[in-house]
Amino acid sequence: MKSALSDFNIEIVTVPKFNVLPPSQAELWSLIDHTVSQHSSTEMQSLNGGGDNSFLPFEVRYQLEVCISRDILNEFNISKEFVVRLAKMASDDISKAREILEYIAEQGTRIYDPMSIFENKEALSFSSKTDIPHYCAYTRKATVTPSTVYFSSPTVETTNRVLRHYARENQDGRFLRVQFTDELSEVCDHLSLFRSG
Repeated sequence: MKSALSDFNIEIVTVPKFNVLPPSQAELWSLIDHTVSQHSSTEMQSLNGGGDNSFLPFEVRYQLEVCISRDILNEFNISKEFVVRLAKMASDDISKAREILEYIAEQGTRIYDPMSIFENKEALSFSSKTDIPHYCAYTRKATVTPSTVYFSSPTVETTNRVLRHYARENQDGRFLRVQFTDELSEVCDHLSLFRSG
């Protein structure tokens, strides 16, 4: 290994002591995931909003996952203050909370201070929904690679018989289009895998 590194003029420095820090879990998941409690009083407290967890509606939670999976937001940078403010915004207006996250996902730029999005005038005035033809619908998508899963914001796609029959379920977010790619983003749709196999 040393000779391979020296071939590329990489200097090797001997370190007398090497500390390994134990891995830590991001605080975010304990704030937004609701766990089943053993005590009914705790459950009643969380229903009344007195618990430690903040409730995010599905479409806001999904869009937050989009931002995290695409490295727009990092789960370790998201504080309790951010989650509480996003949950408050969602309780006032779900579409506004979702759209502010859609805006930053569309920009594609990493945000190191998540609280700054609440001060961004363009993000606050962004609206993603437009009138679409009756034969189209907004669809969520997950792209699966060998190392991770990338979620995408809802996009307009032509519907098929199944989506038209279950239009309400699709609108509620119960449909997810899944696509498989390699790390180089060469698309291999899951349907073509079944046909060739």
